[in-house]
Amino acid sequence: MTMNKSWTSTSPEQTLALGQKMGEALRGAAGLIYMTGDLGAGKTKLTQGIVKGLGFDTEVTSPTFALIHEYGPESEVIHADLYRLDSYEELQEIGFEEYLDDDHLILCEWPDLLEDEGLEPIIRLDLRRVDGESEQARRITMTSDDSALGERMASIEI
Repeated sequence: MTMNKSWTSTSPEQTLALGQKMGEALRGAAGLIYMTGDLGAGKTKLTQGIVKGLGFDTEVTSPTFALIHEYGPESEVIHADLYRLDSYEELQEIGFEEYLDDDHLILCEWPDLLEDEGLEPIIRLDLRRVDGESEQARRITMTSDDSALGERMASIEI
């Protein structure tokens, strides 16, 4: 059964706090999380909170130019930004598939190449600016076909 939930964040701080609660709900999970939304929608801010909620006290920055950042002592969390890649072959060249073989939680911004290959996420997170609201207001929508994980995520309140 598909689980859906949306939250409205009115500030980067609230997006960070929501991410932290998501990270707590994601503890022990492995797989792909697709993060979609326009440039500047808050994907990296949400990721910062998720990584913190997973228990890792480290600086999280956008991997736009590095493509992949690893977090945790065993690289348990992978943060990928595929915006600049044109093909799945480029992704293979940088060794991305190795992450798919292990028990990593992979937060992937701009996941189109993965979707085109038929790789299914455990969760989709879509971040959008809210029309008619403040410049910082965002609608964050979660979709998951994993009912247990979806229920844990859907129970989050901000």
